Amino acid sequence: MTTHPLHADLAAVAAALAEAGAQAEAGAAIDLAGLDASVADLCAAVEALPRGEGRAFRDDLLALLAALDRLAATLTRQRELIEGGEPHSARQRAAAVYRRPATAADEPS
Repeated sequence: MTTHPLHADLAAVAAALAEAGAQAEAGAAIDLAGLDASVADLCAAVEALPRGEGRAFRDDLLALLAALDRLAATLTRQRELIEGGEPHSARQRAAAVYRRPATAADEPS
């Protein structure tokens, strides 16, 4: 029995996501350009298969979903570390110091 090429493609994207997560954990910048298109293309390719064939990709898709979830959690933690829980803009930080809540009208357009 031959393995469908989509199995390898899904595994490759999951591995790339794991590597991106490891790089993000190490503090390196990561490039996720095209990731959404790759995942969408793979999902569409699996969805286009006959139902019986598509079911064979369940574990691959679950592994891809888990890799995406881990990367999202890593990036969320990294963002929180960078932001340090502080408000985003200088105006919001200044307002916090002076205990006056910043409003949308305070922000430049």
